[in-house]
Amino acid sequence: MARLTAAKVGAWKASEERQQIPDDLCVGLYLMVQPTGRKSWSVRYRVGSAHRRYMVGKFPQIGLAEARDRAREVLKAAQGGKDPSAEKRQAKVDTVRAIVDEFDRFHLSKLKSRKNAMGFLQRSIVAEWGDRPLRDISKRDVSRLVLAIVESGREVTANRTFAHVRKFFNWCAENGYIDHPPTDRMKMPAVEQSRDRFLAAQEIKWFWQACSNQAQPWGHMGKMLLLTGCRLSEVAGMNDAEISGDVWEIPGSRTKNGHAHKVPLSSLASDVLNGVCRIGSSGYIFTTNGATPVSGFHKGRQHIADEMQDLAGAHQIPHWTFHDLRRTLETELARMGVAETLIDRITNHLSAIPKMRRVYQQYDYLQERREALESWANHVKGLNSAL
Repeated sequence: MARLTAAKVGAWKASEERQQIPDDLCVGLYLMVQPTGRKSWSVRYRVGSAHRRYMVGKFPQIGLAEARDRAREVLKAAQGGKDPSAEKRQAKVDTVRAIVDEFDRFHLSKLKSRKNAMGFLQRSIVAEWGDRPLRDISKRDVSRLVLAIVESGREVTANRTFAHVRKFFNWCAENGYIDHPPTDRMKMPAVEQSRDRFLAAQEIKWFWQACSNQAQPWGHMGKMLLLTGCRLSEVAGMNDAEISGDVWEIPGSRTKNGHAHKVPLSSLASDVLNGVCRIGSSGYIFTTNGATPVSGFHKGRQHIADEMQDLAGAHQIPHWTFHDLRRTLETELARMGVAETLIDRITNHLSAIPKMRRVYQQYDYLQERREALESWANHVKGLNSAL
C-alpha cells in the first residue's frame, strides 16, 4: 500500500484509467483519481456480507487529514451495524417538505391544533427550505428565519413560529430522522409583552372609516372582526354554508376550544356581509382566489392601519393588532353594562365560566347575545354619523 501524504495526494498524476490508491494509515480509505485528473475520497466497508462504498468528498476541498477523520467515522458506524452509504442516500430523499408531511401524518393528525401547526410550518420552513435535505438545516438557518420575522415587527408570530419549528425538529430527533435538533438550546426570538391594547372611541371611528375605504376582503373582514369579537382565523375562514338567516354557526373544528359557537349577526353585520362580492364557488366569504380563505394578515392589517393614520393626521395611533379588536368589543360591552358571563358567551370564552355551570346550564343565551351585539353595532354607528 502506498504511503499517502498531503504532498503526494496533490502531486499524483492521472493515467488513462481510473486509479484507486489505498491509504495504509486508514484501511478502507481510497484516493480516487480519474483520467480527467479529478480526485476524490472513497471509503470501502462491509455490511454483513455485502460490500459498500461511501463517497467522502472531493479533493482539494477535503484534504488528507480530514478524509481520514471522516473515513474513521464511517468505519466506526459500519462496525456498529449501520450503513452510512444507505443513510446518505436516504438523507437526500428526506427533504424538509417530505418529513413535514410525515410529521403531519404520524403526529399532527392526532391533534386538534393540526391545521394551525401545519400553517406555521408551511409558511416558514417548507416555504424557505422545502427541497433541502433535513439534515442540512443548521441552527444558523433557524435563527435567520425567525429573526427575519422579528425584524418585520411580528414578534408574537416569530415566537409562535419558533415554537412549532422546535417541536418539529424535536420530533425528528426523537424518531431518528436527525441526530440532534438544530433548535437545541435556542431561546424564543422575542420577549412578548402582556397586551392590554383596545381601540378608543375615536380610533374605532377611524378604523371603521379606514375599512370603508379599503377594497375587499380586508375592509369587510375588519368590520366583521370588530362587530362580532370573533377570532381572526374564525372570521377569515367564514363560509356561506355556516350562515343560516341571521345566525353564523362556527363549527367546533374551527374554534379554539373545540365547541361550536353561534354568533347572532346584527343588522349592521348582515349589511357588511351582503356587501361582499362572492368569488368562486368555495363558499368562502373572505377570499382573493375563490378557493381558499384569505391570508397575509400582516399586510392586510397594515393597509388598514396606514389608512387610519392618514385619517388621524398629526395624531399618532399606537400599534394595534386584529386581536385587539376582540378586546375592544369585550371592553366596550362591559362599559355598556353587559354582564361578564354574557360577554364570555359572546366571545366563546367558555373557560371563564365555571365547569359545573357549563355542565348544568344549557340555555344558550342566544337572544341576550343578539341584543348585546345589536347594541354594540348601534354604538359603532353612533361613533360615525356618516354611517
